[in-house]
Amino acid sequence: MLSVQVILIVLIFTFSAGATEYSTDPLENIDDGKPTADHVQELVSHNEYQEGPHQKLTCTRCHKENKGGQQQSAESVNGDSILLCRNCHPVEHIHPIGLPPQQQVVEDEKLFLPLGNGILKGKIVCLTCHAIHQHVYTYHLLRRQNLAYSNVRNSLCFSCHVDHFSGKSPHTAEPSSCGFCHVNKPGKKESLTAPPDIIMQDSCTLCHSNLQSSHYEGVNPFIDIVIRQRADQAGNFFTEGRTVCTTCHDPHGKKNGRYLLRGDYVELCEDSRSLDPHWNDFLCFSCHLRNPVKGNAPLREEGDKNKVCNRCHHSEYAQPDIHPVEVKPSQHIRVPADMPLQNEKLSCETCHNSLLQMGRPQQPDLAETNPNFLRNNQLSRNSFCFLCHIEETYKRLNPHKQLNAQGEIQEETCLFCHASIPNVNFIGPERVSFIIHDPDEYCIGCHHGFTANHPAGFNHLIKPSDKIMHAIQTSIRRIGVELPLFEGKIVCATCHNPHDEGVIKIAAAATGTKRENKLRLMPGRNQCTGCHWDKE
Repeated sequence: MLSVQVILIVLIFTFSAGATEYSTDPLENIDDGKPTADHVQELVSHNEYQEGPHQKLTCTRCHKENKGGQQQSAESVNGDSILLCRNCHPVEHIHPIGLPPQQQVVEDEKLFLPLGNGILKGKIVCLTCHAIHQHVYTYHLLRRQNLAYSNVRNSLCFSCHVDHFSGKSPHTAEPSSCGFCHVNKPGKKESLTAPPDIIMQDSCTLCHSNLQSSHYEGVNPFIDIVIRQRADQAGNFFTEGRTVCTTCHDPHGKKNGRYLLRGDYVELCEDSRSLDPHWNDFLCFSCHLRNPVKGNAPLREEGDKNKVCNRCHHSEYAQPDIHPVEVKPSQHIRVPADMPLQNEKLSCETCHNSLLQMGRPQQPDLAETNPNFLRNNQLSRNSFCFLCHIEETYKRLNPHKQLNAQGEIQEETCLFCHASIPNVNFIGPERVSFIIHDPDEYCIGCHHGFTANHPAGFNHLIKPSDKIMHAIQTSIRRIGVELPLFEGKIVCATCHNPHDEGVIKIAAAATGTKRENKLRLMPGRNQCTGCHWDKE
């Protein structure tokens, strides 16, 4: 099968040779009502005119007043159909119009591609590829040949451009490739000193239409507010505040350049803390001073691996680890020989082998099976911890057991999460302090996997809407149960009570301590209606 690029190249080369620019004078091409495109075959019934995206337009917007009770048709189009379309769609399309095709347009009973009539007889017009009266909407109202094609646009292009210019790419230095994206051939190579043109993104998606919204995940440096400010000052990354393809990519880049990435975009990536450099072979400078080679891979932060990791993981842009580093293992810890220390102290590299995550294209399976590049990914999370920690000792530590056999609070257990001993006679998390900023980090350290899709396949660890916030704030009065927030956000402890039975002295805040999964509300429907009170 031909590459997608073939479609785009052929679109230009087939039609643009010897072409002159079509006039935009609104009076020049008026043809006194002569039909500009015979699209009678696309009409099924008058009702279908009112079902498509143009349903709010009156027929007389494009057609002359019908006389003698005759149905509106192509015979009554007011003037030039190209100009009619441009009245609402002034943007230049990358496909030339107003020109005759240089090869026979496909004739197929399943696909009708009408050419113009009147002064545009036999020429390509907007209606050649776009069916404005579609009953069922397709992408850009494109005519379609085969509904089995997931990409309607490419399917349509192949109808005319079958086997021309195989293997060509518009990202070459050949002068003929400029016409693929540019309506007029540029006089010289374009610079990136001005903001990107958002319209030109259509040129990119013609070939790269398979890119999903997740394409930008993990490689967006602009989430970092410092980097965003630098980019705003540069003035050539965004269009109307939006990111587009050319925010990151240079379509005129060198043929051997990595993904045609812009050099100034990569420079921002080097300093951004919101990126995920792991498994990305073009983000080496996030951690290294220069391109690493075997035996010579100097790190940033003066070679301190912990500082390299914590540059992101101790910021608000990446998840921190609750395990301490830069401490010497105690006598109760046994560190295996293949888990290295840094200056006899624990480091990020003790548990994580950074070499594993280099070069994702060569190791796609490893990225899926060992996303955290642990030194031993065959073990469960807890079993991995037991490589160093004595299992029997580790198992005795349960932060949810805060009372001894005499029913007295064990303050050392409280300090597992809290920076100071809380006053159990007060209600609300605002009156307690935590060792780390996000108390959820304590929970997911043992109960990992309960963040993104929990419960019911939805991430609840967010700031609630005004409606939900009101339900939470009135929960004690309505149902007698406190649903605590932390800094205005839902946290694990909003639904689960992490305390032992008898620790909290206020009834509304003490519910759920002995219930399965320590749920503050009864499991099932009641658990949801505490916040979603409109579902009661």
